[in-house]
Amino acid sequence: MKKKKNLVRLVMCALFSALIVVMTFTPYLGYISVGPIEITTLHIVAIFAAVVLGPKYGAIVGGVWGLTCIVRAIQMGFAPFANPMVSLVPRILVGIVAGLVFLGLSKTKCPKVVSLVIATLVGTLTNTVCVISALQIFNGFKSLLGAAATAIETIILTLIGTNGLIEMISALVIIPSLYMATEKYFKSKI
Repeated sequence: MKKKKNLVRLVMCALFSALIVVMTFTPYLGYISVGPIEITTLHIVAIFAAVVLGPKYGAIVGGVWGLTCIVRAIQMGFAPFANPMVSLVPRILVGIVAGLVFLGLSKTKCPKVVSLVIATLVGTLTNTVCVISALQIFNGFKSLLGAAATAIETIILTLIGTNGLIEMISALVIIPSLYMATEKYFKSKI
């Protein structure tokens, strides 16, 4: 029985990973461009995988997200996101952190919906904070904007912060709803 459940988890991880790949390379599905900002919906898949399958598989799905982000950055000539410290590491951390938070809260008397909301908030914040921090640390803004970086950096940080807020709200609506709707199925299979 344990082997079967492990196989089901592995297959589900592969399905979530495939969903990440398809969403990344389908226009306006994984990344929605709105003027100068680009809103991602891929964090929803990574966080959902983490709360359903656990932090280990959440990290794998997050890693796939990070790798597709690097490939996309190279294709589009967006150099700062070709750096694995900007694109890969934060996405792996999203899966680990969201999975661990949900797992930890599930062991308390905290209602499941509250555990999902907190794990979703923390997962989304992990992505936003880690990407902004990595861009700052690895001079992503300077390589992107050149000499005008310091003047425009505040504007970009504001846009990314707004972007993160939109991503958080969408995740807060979708992940708890989707989890509660599919909980019976996942409990019987995993």
